[in-house]
Amino acid sequence: MKTLYLVAATLLLSVWVFAQTTSPQQLNPVQTGSQATGADRGGDTIEGCLAGSAGNFTLTDSSGKTYQLAGDTAKLNEHVGHTLRISGSQKSDPQNGPGSAQPSFIVQTVKLVSSICSTSK
Repeated sequence: MKTLYLVAATLLLSVWVFAQTTSPQQLNPVQTGSQATGADRGGDTIEGCLAGSAGNFTLTDSSGKTYQLAGDTAKLNEHVGHTLRISGSQKSDPQNGPGSAQPSFIVQTVKLVSSICSTSK
């Protein structure tokens, strides 16, 4: 009987310790509008001007580099012409290798930076 109580107490303690050390972002890393940077989640973050239309969006950063956006792009239509900060990851695609003129970026979170795009570089 003592063994059963000891096992139950150990299990309960383990669950409690796990709950204290696991953040909500570790349980659900994709949270649109989150202020966590890509570095906080182990991903990348890009910022720039959004262009395109449904299914074919691009983001051009301040250095002039353009990214083809993939992944969760459903809500981007309302942000065309806006400056956005997008967290996600560089897409590994043999057709979009390191020498590709337009790398792909998989969108996870989107944050509005400005309702206009800056033309300065």
